[in-house]
Amino acid sequence: MNSRKIKTGKFAILLISTAMVVLMPHLSAKAQQLSPGQAVQIALEQNYNIRLARLTEEEIRNNLSYGNAGFLPGLTAGATQSNSITNSRQEYLSGQINEREGAKSNTFSSNLSLNWTIFDGFRMFNQYSLLSKQLAAGELSTRVQVENTITAVLGGYYNIVQLKNRARVYEKAVQLGEERVQIARDMQVIGSGSGLEVLQAEVDFNTDRSQLLDLQKRIAEAEIALNLLLARDPATLFSVEDTIALMPPFDYEQLRNKMDAGNAALQISEMETEMAMNRLKDIQGRRWPVVGVNLGYNFNVQSSQSGFVIDGRTSGVNYGITASMSIFDGFNVNRQQKNARIGLESARLQLESHKSELEALLLSTHKAYQARLQMLALEKSNRVTAEVNFDVASERFRLGELSGLEYREAQKNLLQADERLISAGYEVRLLEIALLQISGAVLPE
Repeated sequence: MNSRKIKTGKFAILLISTAMVVLMPHLSAKAQQLSPGQAVQIALEQNYNIRLARLTEEEIRNNLSYGNAGFLPGLTAGATQSNSITNSRQEYLSGQINEREGAKSNTFSSNLSLNWTIFDGFRMFNQYSLLSKQLAAGELSTRVQVENTITAVLGGYYNIVQLKNRARVYEKAVQLGEERVQIARDMQVIGSGSGLEVLQAEVDFNTDRSQLLDLQKRIAEAEIALNLLLARDPATLFSVEDTIALMPPFDYEQLRNKMDAGNAALQISEMETEMAMNRLKDIQGRRWPVVGVNLGYNFNVQSSQSGFVIDGRTSGVNYGITASMSIFDGFNVNRQQKNARIGLESARLQLESHKSELEALLLSTHKAYQARLQMLALEKSNRVTAEVNFDVASERFRLGELSGLEYREAQKNLLQADERLISAGYEVRLLEIALLQISGAVLPE
């Protein structure tokens, strides 16, 4: 009976192994390798927020035209057809009487008119300049959305990398914990161990398994979140790189110079100041006269069965020049000009405030970056020490010279060293991305 169970168990293991060999190529084929650059490229093409920002930019681009600024003339055409049926009776001093019933009359008129403002106090030039700046601000807003998306994509990508690295650490811990449980059981059988050591080994083993399961859950959630950023099926399978590659150390002064010249949010604030100046000029232009020219053509046809004229036709051209100027409007222009100056001063203050905030953010982020670099170097050294200590503890544990609790303590030290090292590398990479975004250099070249 036992031999039959053994054979059945071996057959099941063989069947499972064969199935895994057959299915693994297909599973790996579906989970395609995704690099950080590929993730960014997919997001640039498919991310919903980026696509919406580009549509808004396109709408602003359509508004930039000479017609919208007021440079071009307006041309209108019109036509009217009217008909009537009337009864009339006319009695003259001579005694003559003209009487008509059901007399029909028709009138057709058409016109074509052109109106062109040739001077409006330079407001049309100012309006075109304002539209140009609005387009530039729209382009910068799209760039800000792109940079925010890239930052989120890279952060999500490297989050998956660090979670998988931590999972590999705990996979190894689970494997070692299983070996420890078996060793504790063997020692109990031969009488050199106790049931308490077996129970403690099983508790530690299950603790590591629980941690591994939690990491696997977090990996699945992070992969779904990244797929959403890439605007693709949340269930799309992919694999990421094994390591987090860091960039050469950043120089603070170079980052600050790049920020002054390339930070999109700062450039938007500068553009807001320039647009506030355009609004002030527009109000000042209302004090000037408005001069326009007009040109028109009229054509009229009239017929009537009653009256003195049976048929009539007129046509002709009319033209002229108009000029108007506001003499008094209840001091509204003065009020609007004062408010526009306040708006300009407010925009300048906001620009200075934004620049100060960015400089403070860059400085604090760079200091955090330097501190994390030092911590990363320390954790690398600490990890080497923890590994040597664990190797010695493992050998002594197998020889029976070390208790299970002491062995576990050495293993926990190594686990913590691995986690701190992985976290330090991940945090340095996030700070690198943040510094690139603040300096306006996060966009791929």
